[in-house]
Formats: sequence, structure tokens, C-alpha cells
Amino acid sequence: MTLLTVMMILTTTAAPAQWHWPLSPVPGIVRGFSPPALPWGPGHRGVDLAARPGQPVYAAGAGRISYAGRLAGRGVIAVTHGALRTTYLPVRPTVRTGRQVASGARIGVVENGPFHCSSACLHWGLRRGAVYLDPLSLVGHRVRLLPHWRPPERPAPVSRPAPAERPHQMELRDAATAGGGALTGMLLAFALLFVWRQGRPRRRTALRQPPDVIDLAQERRLRRTP
Repeated sequence: MTLLTVMMILTTTAAPAQWHWPLSPVPGIVRGFSPPALPWGPGHRGVDLAARPGQPVYAAGAGRISYAGRLAGRGVIAVTHGALRTTYLPVRPTVRTGRQVASGARIGVVENGPFHCSSACLHWGLRRGAVYLDPLSLVGHRVRLLPHWRPPERPAPVSRPAPAERPHQMELRDAATAGGGALTGMLLAFALLFVWRQGRPRRRTALRQPPDVIDLAQERRLRRTP
């Protein structure tokens, strides 16, 4: 069911002859309707009306008593009006579950606490299925837009800029890089020179004999010659 359909139902059913205030005379509003931003979030799903202990409580509209008893230590009454349902607490019921009541019929009296207000009050709620509505729209012809549930948005990741390097750090780094390159070049040159010298063929130099020394090898060759 769309939001427009709910608004049309409230405006067509919230006639003064069909809906009444649950307290008489018309009470003051201690706290208004404040739906939560999310279905499970904090909020105020109804209105708090100024009341006094023992004050009569009346059905806001004709319907059937769907609940009349204690809930979480408080007296609670729920009246089903077709597709809508009104709730009242803390109330001591004077009717039983399943009874049909007319609009404005007495259904209980305000209990002497515990109250969730700073003073005595009656919490009056209105629901259509699982959706909470503003009960003041029944008696004041005011329609309040339903909350639009949205999934929580994830915050975008914050990108941190890389820290800037200092000028003197860059100069030292460049100097170190240049010095290391020069040293590497010198070592490479020495290594190439060493390899070249090791691979070069060596020339044998003839040893000169002293004049008074007889060369036996030469003498044998001369004797063999005819």
C-alpha cells in the first residue's frame, strides 16, 4: 500500500463523529510523535498526553479490544479499528479482550505509574500493520508523512595524501646515488682490465747464456749434422 493510500484513509476516516480524544477534556500534549529514522532506531512512536492517575480513558474510535492486560509491568490496552489499531498505556483496563466498543466508550483509567514522562501522562499510539502513524491525525485532521526507510550509507574512505619529501633529503639521496654510480663504474673498469691482462698471450723471451758457458744442446745438434 502506498503512502498516498494511507493518507486518503486517514483523511476520510478521521472525522470528528468517528474519532475522539482518549482523555476529556482535550489534554495538553507533553511530547509529540517523532518516528525513528530507521525501523530499529530511537524515536517516539506515539504521543504523550497530560493526565492524572485515576482519570478515565476512552476508546478513540469504534472497534474491538484486541489486548487488555499487563505488558512489561504496565497496563496496556489495544483497540483494533479495522486496518488501524490504537494503544493506550499505562492504563488499568475495565474491559476484556474481544469486546466490541463504541467510539468514546470508557475502557479504563490511568494508572499511577510507572510513567516514561517527567509527570503523569498517557501514551497514545497508532499503527497500521507494522507502520507507526501520528495519532493526532485522527482528531486534528493532520496527516504526517510516513518515514522513508533507507539503508545506512557507508562513509567514503578518506584518502590521505602521501607525505612530501624535504628538499635536503632529496639532495642527499641524489648525491648518494651519483657517488654509488661512479664507484660501480670504476670497479667495472678494473675488472675488465684484469680479465684482459689475464687473457693476453705471453711472449717467451730467450735467455742469453754467458760467453764462457757451453750449450750442450747446441753441441749435440752440431755433432749430428753430417
